[in-house]
Amino acid sequence: MGEPKASVEPDEEQPFNCVDEANAIINDVKAHVAEICISSKLASDATQIFLNIRTIESATCCVQVTSRGFKIVSSQYDTIDEDKRISALLRNGGGSNSGDEEEEDEEIFETPYALLDKISPRYVESFGNQLCQQLRQLQQMRTEFHEEDEEEEEEEE
Repeated sequence: MGEPKASVEPDEEQPFNCVDEANAIINDVKAHVAEICISSKLASDATQIFLNIRTIESATCCVQVTSRGFKIVSSQYDTIDEDKRISALLRNGGGSNSGDEEEEDEEIFETPYALLDKISPRYVESFGNQLCQQLRQLQQMRTEFHEEDEEEEEEEE
């Protein structure tokens, strides 16, 4: 008989392939940021990896990526801030906290897109422009395809 499987506690970090995950994230968003790379100084393991991001607006941050999501840990590359207020200020665009400092420090974004949407106003513009360009290309391909179909129909007649 087989061994009973160990159950995982709900709060326990789930292991994931952090390097593959980080590379997929980098490929997804690299067109919408000035720079993004895996931190060479902060140690990664089976549960977390750190990304350095510079937004189009030139704001920098270090982001911890875990199975729970994406969390800004510093406003500088390769750093985890001891003082979480710096990260909260970056996330709030330099404004003051609404009194929920504890909750703000623990803000975890489900996707890299949600994080970038919060810290980089021009990310949305860049993403939208790329989407429009792809739609135009698709429309052009469809037009060309229909023109070829019409030419073939004329030749058959």
